Amino acid sequence: MNVISTCLTGTATILTCRKIAQSFSENIYELSSIRRNWSPEYAGNLKDRVEKIMNQYFTHDSLIDHLEKHGQFYELMIAALKDVSVFRAELKVDFSHDKKFLNETFETLGYVDFFSDAKNGDHFSLYKMMATFKRNMTPELMKIIQARGIDQNLLTRLLLYKEKLAELKNCFDVAHGNEQLGSELKREINSIYAEVKDICRIANAYYEFDPIQRDRFNFYKVMINLKKSSLKPAY
Repeated sequence: MNVISTCLTGTATILTCRKIAQSFSENIYELSSIRRNWSPEYAGNLKDRVEKIMNQYFTHDSLIDHLEKHGQFYELMIAALKDVSVFRAELKVDFSHDKKFLNETFETLGYVDFFSDAKNGDHFSLYKMMATFKRNMTPELMKIIQARGIDQNLLTRLLLYKEKLAELKNCFDVAHGNEQLGSELKREINSIYAEVKDICRIANAYYEFDPIQRDRFNFYKVMINLKKSSLKPAY
């Protein structure tokens, strides 16, 4: 997903981009061998663009305030992602004989559009997925699914996440500065976010057999491990 919402212009996203841009720069001489435009100049420019946004739009106090709230959202994301993953696995087991039903259900409940980005750390995609799940989980569909063995408690939790995520998503909105981003800054944040996510996709594949390095390019894992130390200058 290359277009982000206002929610994703918050603290956690920009700090995650900043940390990944730093990891990218530290490994650029190795990574430059797999992509033509990946060079030390490109890596440095990406870091400079992130720092410019940090300096222009965020204050130190707002960053600390939002990082303190980050743990609440992290715990909620973990619970929601665990439940949507378990539900998906159970559905695949229960309806392995009916691929048509599986495909239609995954599309109806938001898995096709949002699951991949959600499990990779895009909290707005997770919110949209849970909203889609709740909106499209009809009594008829629920009856079919439950008949195969999925527990009602799991379904109940899944139907409640939309409201829970809506309550906490503002933890990532900016507390200081202009209420509305200027169009130029919006474009720049969208551009950086898209570039960092693309870097993560490729670097994850490159470091598939190096779990320590791979985790440095996992947007979700980097985001949930944000700490106050993230506020120190990247370089």
